Amino acid sequence: MITIDDAQCRRIAERLDRVEVRPDAFAVRPATAEERRREANLLLYLVGICQSTRTLQGTLDGRWYRGWDYMARAARRALAADPEAFSAERLAAISGDALRAILADAGDPASSTLDRIDERVAQLHDAARLMLDRYGGDVMALYEAAGRRVEGEGGILARLAECHAYRDPIRKKAFLLTMFLVESGVWEVRDLENLRVAIDYHIMRIALRSGIVRVEDASLAARLRGRGPVSEEEDNAIREAVREACHRIVGASRQTVFAVDNILWSMGRNCCFYDYDPICGPNACTRRDVCTFVTGIDYDCPGRCLFDGVCLGSREADYRAYWETNLYTDYY
Repeated sequence: MITIDDAQCRRIAERLDRVEVRPDAFAVRPATAEERRREANLLLYLVGICQSTRTLQGTLDGRWYRGWDYMARAARRALAADPEAFSAERLAAISGDALRAILADAGDPASSTLDRIDERVAQLHDAARLMLDRYGGDVMALYEAAGRRVEGEGGILARLAECHAYRDPIRKKAFLLTMFLVESGVWEVRDLENLRVAIDYHIMRIALRSGIVRVEDASLAARLRGRGPVSEEEDNAIREAVREACHRIVGASRQTVFAVDNILWSMGRNCCFYDYDPICGPNACTRRDVCTFVTGIDYDCPGRCLFDGVCLGSREADYRAYWETNLYTDYY
């Protein structure tokens, strides 16, 4: 159904080696054990409810943000006002209005643009109760119980999968959470080689259009181009192939898994976004003033995507027409 093009992975890896990820001005590196505990708890729950955040947007401290950028900033504002805002005890009973209030410009739940509230509240309840039952409400205790290892029986991934929000077999949220906590210095895992790029709809779109994965099934290819529905099995197969292709790109490049994830995700939110045609090939960039790729990535942008010319979508309309899978899911 889906194959990986190793030669194309190497071509994309070469392009990735031309840029660097800039330090994240919003990143938090906790200095004390208590700060590490709060950061781990915050991120477990935030990443756990971070699926399809297309509707979430607003203005914080005079700047407009969307999706994860808004969610993270609004949540940190709440944590600064109340250090226990993201404790398991609090989230095990959080209401929909309380979640909306956290993720609203002025704390007014009626003004929040967050959708799928009941789904997200249920995820928070489930994860918080599991943390309380198994780990005394402390995500750092899960990390220690896992032997500070990502993979293997009783490892971080296996323990996270006991939460409904982290049950995805392709482990998008679990890899993303682990990357965040390792990058911030909260966790030091013993098997860093087992981390993988966290595959969401942005990275899936990049992979399909670039040609690092090839869709061999004509019916599936037509549905992807036409934004037709796919099954969960098809979605998992595509994301698994994309995850492996990204792993091969990491191996062929000088970039870390963290950098590859960051670059591809940022590209998918800017050059290859879902609201407009991809900025490549015949399509010149008109979004430089609002582009977050050039603020987060050291790239001297010529008005074209970093992959322009090597990405098959920049040269072929059939590849440019690909979209991510169309499936209602809480995996990503």
